[in-house]
Amino acid sequence: MRPDTPAENVDHAAEADRLERTADLYPEDAEALLLRAAAHRELSGDRPTATALYDRLLTSSQELDEPFLVRALKASNLWEYGHEAEARAIITGIRTAAPRDPAPG
Repeated sequence: MRPDTPAENVDHAAEADRLERTADLYPEDAEALLLRAAAHRELSGDRPTATALYDRLLTSSQELDEPFLVRALKASNLWEYGHEAEARAIITGIRTAAPRDPAPG
């Protein structure tokens, strides 16, 4: 969403489409753009397409800056539309992969 546009005046589906097209043009920025597109899909009520965007990021050949964030957002989205078991499995995976010592290396 553009900072100068109030949330209630946004066509979330159109904004998601725009962000997805932009991600195709700028693959180096795909992670940030597709995360924003997924958020717009969620706000428009299109949670299955938001999940597909998270999957697109997670299966991409490009290394993600924040893979655990993408997984957590996917889990949150799945939880919100009734896929609690799959969301729990993702959350368990995140917890398992988390470092035991939170101090910086």
